[in-house]
Amino acid sequence: MHSQQIIPISLDITDEQSVTIAAETCPDVTLLINNAGIGLLKGFISATDLSSARAEMEVNYFGTLAMCRAFAPVLKRNGGGAIVNMLSILGKVNFPMNASYSASKAAAILMTQGIRAELTAQGTLVIGVMPGTVDTDSSKHFPPPKVSPEVVAQEALQAVMDELEDVYPGEQAKEMAAQLLEDPKALEKKMATLLPSHA
Repeated sequence: MHSQQIIPISLDITDEQSVTIAAETCPDVTLLINNAGIGLLKGFISATDLSSARAEMEVNYFGTLAMCRAFAPVLKRNGGGAIVNMLSILGKVNFPMNASYSASKAAAILMTQGIRAELTAQGTLVIGVMPGTVDTDSSKHFPPPKVSPEVVAQEALQAVMDELEDVYPGEQAKEMAAQLLEDPKALEKKMATLLPSHA
């Protein structure tokens, strides 16, 4: 890709003014990919306070929602376009080692569904991408299987072309999605053995 086709901008998705400026600066957007996210590896009860849970909700839910709200009119003016929200399969079953992260992603999944409903009339495709463990620095201490960031990106972009609303990149996510359909309680019980550290 030619370097002049990539224009970096400053953006803090937890700052409403920053989000507004980004939408005003980028009036030609036809594809919005919300990829910002944090997971602070805290439990609900074992966490020393609510700061990590609040931070995860601010980024993973409220920040993503702010971006969708700001860019929805931009996408409408440009013919509809698409929004891709990078979510997680852990938004569909809690992972106690990263419990409040799972809760924030669950909120983001339901938000994605609601935004999809609201933006259908303007022709905006809204996609939820729900991988399992992605092979990044933040997951280096987690066991395989892991999906590469490249595969996640490829499947997300393919979903835009195929107009597929829900995507589960990688072996782990696909298996967990199937388990959630077949026996969700069994998967919940399995995940419940992966408890947070109380250190």
